Amino acid sequence: MNELNLQALLLDESFVNYCKGTNKEDIEKWEKWLQKYPEHKASIAELQETIVAMGHYAGELSVQTNYDRLQSQIKKRANQRSFTENGMAAWLKIAALLVAVGAISLFLFKQQFVESEKTERAQHIGVPGKDDALLTLKDGSVVSLADIKNGSVVALQGGVEIQKNNDGELVYKAVEKERIASTAMNKIATNRGNQYQIILPDGSKAFLNANSTLTYPLKFNENERHVHMTGEVYFEIAKIERGMGRGKRIPFYVETANQKIEVLGTHFNVNAYDDEPYTTTTLLEGSVRVSSKKRNESVLLKPGQRALLNEALRVENVDISQEVAWINGDFVFKGEELVSLLRKVSRWYNVDVTCPERLEKLKFDGMVSRSQPLSTIIDMLQTTGKVKLTLNGRRLIVID
Repeated sequence: MNELNLQALLLDESFVNYCKGTNKEDIEKWEKWLQKYPEHKASIAELQETIVAMGHYAGELSVQTNYDRLQSQIKKRANQRSFTENGMAAWLKIAALLVAVGAISLFLFKQQFVESEKTERAQHIGVPGKDDALLTLKDGSVVSLADIKNGSVVALQGGVEIQKNNDGELVYKAVEKERIASTAMNKIATNRGNQYQIILPDGSKAFLNANSTLTYPLKFNENERHVHMTGEVYFEIAKIERGMGRGKRIPFYVETANQKIEVLGTHFNVNAYDDEPYTTTTLLEGSVRVSSKKRNESVLLKPGQRALLNEALRVENVDISQEVAWINGDFVFKGEELVSLLRKVSRWYNVDVTCPERLEKLKFDGMVSRSQPLSTIIDMLQTTGKVKLTLNGRRLIVID
């Protein structure tokens, strides 16, 4: 080895560690290297002195700062030495490092930035969900509602003003009724880790859970109202009558992939996630009729009942507080199987879950606020002594 590649040395993390004396293994490595190439001891010593003098702190300083500090070192040395042949050679060696220093400083700065991003992402893993959704307008344009301030107008389309009210809800207000086209559609969608509330054009309210969508018209038909949904949505349907005075109520229909719900005016919750074994409709008040799209069957629900649709349609009494706990900002588990519990956790905290099949049927009881971090859920499950969990990046792993 006749020539030293200065830039390669500066880009070698172990060499920088050796120069700063921060890693025992790296120090031993380069001391052995110098024993093998003793002719470079003087050059390495000068390079080491330069790196330490310029404050080479692995990206803690900006490129410009490192550059300025090295120039200061050059001027200092130039003033201290006479420009003999050897002095000039030493000065030129240091000056030759400027290009390499810029490269290594930039490299290390980028490394620090990457590590900072990783740390920031890690800090956001396991945090509870928030109010956020994407709104697709009739022309196909998409608006991030998180970017809209409360009390602001989101869009004006087809005679309808879309607002984000002071409570953060999306509200539709007709400003030019004659211009509103009933065929124009909007769609609101939440990702995992998000939820959102909306007041529909007819005054009905919908609350979307994580990873859900709701598609609806800018103007409902005079004879019936239709929306389509995926995921989980809680509805409070406005009671609207045809014509003036007391007339026949205009029905409201909620469609999922497998069922159709007819509503006259009521409060109910629909869970239609693809990864759930059943599509469930839970009634809080009023009455709804649930019909299967695949089979010619339907059921009429009473408050406190839910319909479960898989291959067949059946009705059972249910604990409403558990079914709609998410609306009140809680997780409520009463004899809930681990696999079901983890699906809810996965959606709200935006994590992927790995669970051995033999543990999926374990049952748990508990109540936790959805505003708590994922670590609270993990602690709750682990205190039972039934399972252990570990969070690896964005993957929640269950072990026994």
